[in-house]
Amino acid sequence: MTAPLGNAAEVELRLAIPEAPFHVIGDPVPLRWEFVNRGDQRLAFMWEGCCRLNGRVTASLGQLTLHSDPATSAAQLTAHRFARAARLLPGKPAIFETNLGDWLNIDRSGEYKLTARYTGLLDNQQPQVGRGWQLWKNSATAEPIRATLLTPSDYIARRNQAEIALRLDGPDRLLPLDPTMLELKLLNLSETPKTIHWPSDFALWFLDATGGRSPLAPTSIRAAPEKLVLAKNQRLAKRIEIAPSAFDGRSLEQYRLFVDFKTAESRSPSNAVPLDWRLNAADLQQLIRLASGGAKTGRRNRPLKLMRLHLGELGQALAHVPASDLNEKGKKLLKELQLAAALKPFSKKPGLVTVKLGITNDGSIQFADEALAQAFQGEKTITDQLDDLLNIRKHLGWSVAIQLHPYATTANKHVAAAFEKLKSLEPLLAKPIILGLLQN
Repeated sequence: MTAPLGNAAEVELRLAIPEAPFHVIGDPVPLRWEFVNRGDQRLAFMWEGCCRLNGRVTASLGQLTLHSDPATSAAQLTAHRFARAARLLPGKPAIFETNLGDWLNIDRSGEYKLTARYTGLLDNQQPQVGRGWQLWKNSATAEPIRATLLTPSDYIARRNQAEIALRLDGPDRLLPLDPTMLELKLLNLSETPKTIHWPSDFALWFLDATGGRSPLAPTSIRAAPEKLVLAKNQRLAKRIEIAPSAFDGRSLEQYRLFVDFKTAESRSPSNAVPLDWRLNAADLQQLIRLASGGAKTGRRNRPLKLMRLHLGELGQALAHVPASDLNEKGKKLLKELQLAAALKPFSKKPGLVTVKLGITNDGSIQFADEALAQAFQGEKTITDQLDDLLNIRKHLGWSVAIQLHPYATTANKHVAAAFEKLKSLEPLLAKPIILGLLQN
């Protein structure tokens, strides 16, 4: 049998962040949780560092106080109800590693006071434990710790204090099809030689429009490893290559990039250079020229794949691409991509998409969803419009199914006629056309 433990003081909680003069917001700043069982009973509790249910972290900076928000996903909440319990043996610490960013979104520089409270078990949690284990259901609060956090911009502003000066130069935009080449210049300003491990001592920091580190952007420099020693006042230049696929699927916007030099003893940033990752009408015209002569699938056709990945952001730019300068294949592809961009908001994610069609009392067929109806212009019949949609489904990543939704007062002969009219489309559909719920 297991029984709840009544004395909260039996468990001590400590927080720890690695000692450093500062941490940069965007770093994976480790936040260590250490639980110590001060009693003589073996204890069991629920550890969850991903959903912020049992744990709460608070950060204070002057009058500003930030609190961690618990997860609200039903799947996450359910997953922690019956998970295996963590164990606390008497006198033996149990340590759990998390990152500060798992708990809080901090966007201001300063020296923060951090504290945390952890509840061993919530009322709806029933962990799996064996005989002889006490359930710790109370809470423990950690003593405050302090950590200085800097925004990337404030960190870059301190670069004149560094022993190794870094200067980054290169083009002001990311190239869509070719590697983007930059040059990093280093200068040893200290009085002693400095050892550098290239490229492992360096990291890429892409900053988005908010000034924060862009998630999922590349962070590593790809180059052959070298151990280098810089004498006093010695200069060194290294090339950095950004692969053309590095920003596939990343938001089309203007980024800034700096290089961070970091060792166990010191840390210094380069200047930040602007890198525009936006595609204008001229860019798209050239991509269409190249894509229209390439493979029919996007797997080996880099220009086509790139435009497909960013369809949701390219609608306005595609509308301004001059078709007169394209050949017939290019004009056809442009029209397809323009339609695909107009349809993208209907289902932004790839996969199965169900198109619902209404059947009116006079037997006419129309899109039940207004967003689809507005994407098609002109006098084309519904079958021609559906044929156009199916012809561009690969651009969207869709597999398409069709449901018919007649009015309750629609005659059966009109329903049968609709099935017959659309029958020719079935080879291109993910599954046979079906009859859906009646419309009122």
